Amino acid sequence: MTTETAPAEVLLLRREGPVLIATMNRPERMNALGGGLPEALNEAWFDFKDDPSLRVMIVTGAGDRAFCAGADLRQNDERARALGAESAQALLDADAYRGIRPSFNGNNFGLWKPVIAAINGWCLAGGCELAMGCDLRVIEEQAQIGLPEVKRGMGAKQTTHKLYFLTPLSLGLEIVWTGDTLIAQTAYQLGLVNEVVPKGKSVERALELAQQVCRYPNTYLQYHKLRVFQSIGLPVDYALALQQRDLPHQSSEFREGLQASLGHWPPK
Repeated sequence: MTTETAPAEVLLLRREGPVLIATMNRPERMNALGGGLPEALNEAWFDFKDDPSLRVMIVTGAGDRAFCAGADLRQNDERARALGAESAQALLDADAYRGIRPSFNGNNFGLWKPVIAAINGWCLAGGCELAMGCDLRVIEEQAQIGLPEVKRGMGAKQTTHKLYFLTPLSLGLEIVWTGDTLIAQTAYQLGLVNEVVPKGKSVERALELAQQVCRYPNTYLQYHKLRVFQSIGLPVDYALALQQRDLPHQSSEFREGLQASLGHWPPK
């Protein structure tokens, strides 16, 4: 096991074999997305995507208070006071629209490897969107999750479309329209998270899931994620037609698995 640290230590990276654990390390700001953390997450995104030895990524937060509280509003406020509100907003807008950036939420460069969110505390606004952008979510029993932007006159953005695939439409609309947070058990009942675990156990459980996934052929893992997202919203006949492209059954891993299965046939 090796440990690496991103610049300024705002993101801690640890490898557990083929699993990369990325820990947002700004506990004094409830791991809010500021102070270089978004840039560090983007860099880790690319490193994970392009490293064939890494197969699953876990994203979590440092400390026991928060997974991620979203944008660093205090930093944004300080910036606005220093530059003037209009100038600061213009810079934020320019940064947002200057080009396509890597994102767990948008998956805009084709990240077809599994990503798991280990939610260890408050998971709010942009932090909630980051968690929804992951493929699986494990939440600790004391944690709460939600999109409170509407209470500040701000609309939740990037991953709200995914919310309506995770929850019933009317409940998804209630979440974004009221801005109320959900306790862990309610989030589980609505389908927003996969599993609720005791306090302090989210990374441990996420690692168990990751290690289980890593036992299976990478070809299949990436194929299934790709096809699921490509099929969403398509008519059934179109979606089924996609299954005829780049079948994992043509891989060497499938042949090896088939030979292993035939070696145990017929069952005794």
